[in-house]
Amino acid sequence: MHSAAAKRDVIPRTVPLSSLAMRLKPGVSLERAQAALREALNLLMNAQSGQRYESAWQTYAVAIDQALPHLAVFAEPSLADALLSPTYWHLFPIAGIGPEANRVVYRELRTQIEALERAEAELEKLKQYAEHPGAPVVLDTNILNWWDQPHTINWQQLFKDEGIVAPLARLVVPLVVIEELDRQKYGDGLLAKRAATAIRYLDRKLTGVVPGTPVELTKHATLEVSLDQLPHPSGVDADLRILTCAADLDQLLPDAGTRVLTDDTNMRLRAAHMALRTLRLPENHRKPGTAMSGT
Repeated sequence: MHSAAAKRDVIPRTVPLSSLAMRLKPGVSLERAQAALREALNLLMNAQSGQRYESAWQTYAVAIDQALPHLAVFAEPSLADALLSPTYWHLFPIAGIGPEANRVVYRELRTQIEALERAEAELEKLKQYAEHPGAPVVLDTNILNWWDQPHTINWQQLFKDEGIVAPLARLVVPLVVIEELDRQKYGDGLLAKRAATAIRYLDRKLTGVVPGTPVELTKHATLEVSLDQLPHPSGVDADLRILTCAADLDQLLPDAGTRVLTDDTNMRLRAAHMALRTLRLPENHRKPGTAMSGT
């Protein structure tokens, strides 16, 4: 049985509202998403503040219809689908019938406005997360198991050798990597030892740090746990979740040059299929005793 102390590690106890629990559709920038969400909010707030048509229901229905295209920029959660709530559909049979129907309409408008205001706050926090400095480098699990610890690597020289122009490496550990290491450390053999070492390393560097907050490793590198909180369909493998984390950052920061740091050939091929760039460490950073290390 695993002890409570053994499970302490670096998996966050509490997750703040800010997270990647909001995903934009491909090609949509944060600025465009913010403008679209604000326009949708304004439409609903205007409907709430004054009746422009013959009935409150008609004012409400027109506002919803006009807001839907603006919210189409969001992939997850689908804010557009959320506007078409069960209450929205239940209002059709009583549209414009008596004061009670009007009260239901305005109550639903308040509910939808509050939901969009929460989404707006979430989007602002996501923007703040995206603005952390550095070129994002998403770590694969094998990097933490079989390669030198991140603080020992000369990231400035590595970037220079790879033609990457950035003064700072922003190292991002997806939550699924922590989950994988946690499973691996309870096995047998060298992998279990390496995974336990990696978990202890992350624990020392990141415990008590709010997810998504970078900590300084060196003058030229920071380390953080990703904010990937979106549920993944059952059966989605860990590699795809790591690549999705990188793809999310790449979309949020199209000019930052997000890369996946991996030694796995299959991972590099899958990254290329998703139009993601990859990065490899020089062989001198491979731990002794590791396959292909020559020892």
